[in-house]
Amino acid sequence: MAERSRDIWAEWLLRRGTAGDKEGWVNFLRPVRDRVLENAQLSGGETLLDVGAGDGLIAFGALERMGEGGRVILSDVSQDLLDHSRSLAEQKGVAGRCRYLRTPATDLSSLGDASVDVVTTRSVLIYVRDKRRAFSEFHRVLKPGGRLSICEPVASFRGTEPEMCSWDATSMRSRTSLRR
Repeated sequence: MAERSRDIWAEWLLRRGTAGDKEGWVNFLRPVRDRVLENAQLSGGETLLDVGAGDGLIAFGALERMGEGGRVILSDVSQDLLDHSRSLAEQKGVAGRCRYLRTPATDLSSLGDASVDVVTTRSVLIYVRDKRRAFSEFHRVLKPGGRLSICEPVASFRGTEPEMCSWDATSMRSRTSLRR
């Protein structure tokens, strides 16, 4: 029986995005994750929505910081990545503290108004066309006093024609830019 191929997002993140070096990739992204979570100002017992959760790097880091009462909602457009995250949550023994939503950043209608304490994203908005709609959805689902912490790659090019596009930790920006 042939193995089913993963969707493009899962293929990139789980294989190509790591260039075959998953441990090195995680070590590279750990400071980015930590910065997003520091800016989120997490407390125990909160609920965090990780939009574009991918393999759960931010969500699982949040669970470690929020203690036993903390909950995460992992949302992504990729069912393959959500399935991968679900498997990781089971391995880590935190499956009961996780919820999974297959949805784009621009449609969080499966979540109620003022239903989460924190919204996080990492390298997601760069792929979202209707950023205004995404931010409107983030604001809608945040509880009063809720926080948004995002990290997006910033590309800068020398000259008029880019020869290569790359980013590193020094070109990443993380901000807590919205309080409800």
